[in-house]
Amino acid sequence: MAIRMALLALLMTTSASAHHPSGPEPVTNDVVVARVYTDSEQRLKQLRENHDLWYYLWREGYAVIRTDRNRLPADAQIDQEMTIGLSQPPVFRRGGGTLGGRPCYRTVEQTYADLQALTVSHPNLATWTDIGDSWEKTQGLGGYDTQALVLTNQSIPGPKPIYMVMSAIHARELATAEVNTRFAEMLVANYGVDADTTWMLDYFEVHILPQQNPDGRKMAEAQCTASCNPGWRKNTNQNYCGAASSSRGADLNRNSSGTFWGGSSSSGSACSESYRGPSAASEPETQSVENYAASVFPDFRSESPGDLTTPADNEADGIFISIHSSGDIAFYPWEGSNALPPNLAGLRGLAQKMGFASGFAACQNCFLGPASGTTVDNIYEKLGIASYTFEIGSSFGQSCASFESTVLPETLAGLFAGIKHSRRPYRTALGPDVRNLTLSSNGGSTMLSVVADDTQRAVNGGGEPVDAAQAISEVRYTVGEPPWIAAQSFSMSADDGLFDETSEAASAPISAAQVPGGQDIVFVYAVDGNGDQGPPSAIFVNLDGIFADGMESSSP
Repeated sequence: MAIRMALLALLMTTSASAHHPSGPEPVTNDVVVARVYTDSEQRLKQLRENHDLWYYLWREGYAVIRTDRNRLPADAQIDQEMTIGLSQPPVFRRGGGTLGGRPCYRTVEQTYADLQALTVSHPNLATWTDIGDSWEKTQGLGGYDTQALVLTNQSIPGPKPIYMVMSAIHARELATAEVNTRFAEMLVANYGVDADTTWMLDYFEVHILPQQNPDGRKMAEAQCTASCNPGWRKNTNQNYCGAASSSRGADLNRNSSGTFWGGSSSSGSACSESYRGPSAASEPETQSVENYAASVFPDFRSESPGDLTTPADNEADGIFISIHSSGDIAFYPWEGSNALPPNLAGLRGLAQKMGFASGFAACQNCFLGPASGTTVDNIYEKLGIASYTFEIGSSFGQSCASFESTVLPETLAGLFAGIKHSRRPYRTALGPDVRNLTLSSNGGSTMLSVVADDTQRAVNGGGEPVDAAQAISEVRYTVGEPPWIAAQSFSMSADDGLFDETSEAASAPISAAQVPGGQDIVFVYAVDGNGDQGPPSAIFVNLDGIFADGMESSSP
C-alpha cells in the first residue's frame, strides 16, 4: 500500500489479454453478457472453450462471458447493463480528444499527440519512433503507424538495459493504453525531482509502445458510448471472416511466432475472437513489435527452435511487459504451456515483486490455463528477456472513477517497481528491496536511514508457492553512481546491532568528504543470506540543509 500511495503522489505531479478466450464462433443473434461464479480451474477452461470468456476476477470469484442466450450456461447470471451496452450503436471519431463514454481515456490520435509532445518539451529525454504499420495502413485504407516512445537521459551514453512496456494489443482493453501513457508522462515529469526516477532514466531506457493495435482500437473507441462496453478485440484485417464483418481480424496476442503458436486458447476459425491468423506473425502489428524487440534487446538465449529448457543467460539485461485487462494478475512464461520456464526462479521472483507493489496475484498459468501465441512467450523464447503480462482492472471499459482511484495507481506502482530490475532481473529479483530512505541532520552530521526488506512478494492468488524470505546480511551505499559503476561502496549498520532478520532498519552517517560538491545522489542496496543482491533505491542529498528530494531535514 505504501508503494502505491507513493506512486500516486508522483502521478499527481504530472499533467493530467494474455489469458482471454479462444471461444466458439461469434454469435449472431440475441447476445448476452453474463457472470459465472466459480473457483474451479476446470470450469473456467470449459467457459473459455465454449464461450467468449472476457476475463476472470479472482478476488470476486466470477468470470464474465459473452454468449448466445440460447447457449447460456445454467450457472450464469446475465449482466443486464453490459448486455444492453452490446447493442448500442458505435460512434466513430477521427482525430484527437478523449472517449465520449470515458473521458479519462485518450483516443489513438490524442495518445500519439501527447506522447510526441514530450519529445518537444524534453528533447534530451524523449524520442518518438515509427516501428511499423497497422493492417489498414499497409492496404492504403487509412490506418496508423505503430509507434514507440523512448525515454532516457541521452547525455549519458549506452548501451543501457531496456524496460519495454506495450499496451492495447487487444483493442477493447481501454485502460491499458492510458496507463502506459500516464506512466511515460509520470517518468518525464519526475525526472530531476524524484531520485529513483532520475537514476533509472539516466542508466536505463524505457520503451513505451502505447497503441499496438490502433485500427482495432478505433473500432473499440466507436463502441465506447454512454455505457462504454467495447467488444472489439482483434485487428481489422478484412481477409478474415468477411470484409464488413464485426468479427473480422486476427487476435494479435495469439499471432506471435514461436513454439506455442497454434496451441491452447487459440482458434483456427477466422470469425473466432481468438483467431490466431493463417500463420505465425502473419499480421503487420505482430511483426512490428517482434522486429522492434529483436532490434533493441540483445539476444540472451542460445537455443534451437522448439527448445523450452535452455535458460537465458542469468546475467541478461532487460524486461518486457504487455499490459492487458482484466483481473489484477502478473503472469510470467510460459503462457502457452504448463511446462516450467528454465529461468523459473528469476521470472517468478520478479512477478511476485511487481505483484506485491500492485496488489496483484503473481503466477504462471493460474485460473485459466495456457494461452498460446502471446507476445510475452515470443520475446522470452526468442531473446531470453524476462517477460510478463499484467492483467489490470475489472472490466474492459473501466469507469473513470475506479480507473483514477485504483487501477491507475496500482498498475503504476507495479510498473515503477519493475524498472529497478532492468539490469540483471534474473538475479536482482531474488535479492532484498530497499525502502523508506530518509536523511536527517543530527548535531551537524547527516544520517542516512533505510529499511532493507526481503518480504515484499505477492500474495499468490493462483496457488503457487511464494518465494521464502531470507535474512538480510548487509546493506551498503554508493555516492554519485549506481553500485555496478561506482568505484567504492560504504557499509551501513543494523539499527538493532545485528543483520539477522528478513526486514532490517539500517543507518549510516554521510560525510562531507563523500559528497565533495555538497549535493549528489546516494544509492542503497541490500544483500541477503543467500548472497543475492537486490536492486538499488536512491535519494538526493544536499549537505547544505536540503534533503530527500527537495525536502528540508529537521534537527532534533
